[in-house]
Amino acid sequence: MVVDTSVLIAVLFKETHARWAAARLTEHAGRLKMSTVNLAEALILIKDRQPELYGALETQILSSGITFVAPDADQARSAALARIEYPLNLGDCFAYALAVTENDAVLTLDRGFTKTNVRCVTPKSSSKT
Repeated sequence: MVVDTSVLIAVLFKETHARWAAARLTEHAGRLKMSTVNLAEALILIKDRQPELYGALETQILSSGITFVAPDADQARSAALARIEYPLNLGDCFAYALAVTENDAVLTLDRGFTKTNVRCVTPKSSSKT
């Protein structure tokens, strides 16, 4: 399962759907993956929103058991095509590209993924095929 930035941020900042997101992370523990681009996006958001918690939250993310995957050239191409075709921001494009590469679903709170051709898991919906 590919983790989108929105899921981590919701859990860390106790936003709407934080419980749902935390439950899905627990449910899929051991098979969670995240693009390092999304990791960078999450760290930037943490630094912007809660700079005093940055060190602790960074450590929490890095020790969470998520496997962080650096994008390669194929993922970069897939992300670029996704940016042109779908309503996704740059970080979302790399979550999309990782999902395509891994043939896996994206765990997200971002409804933009429901307009793509990847499976996604969002609140109040089942996995899209």
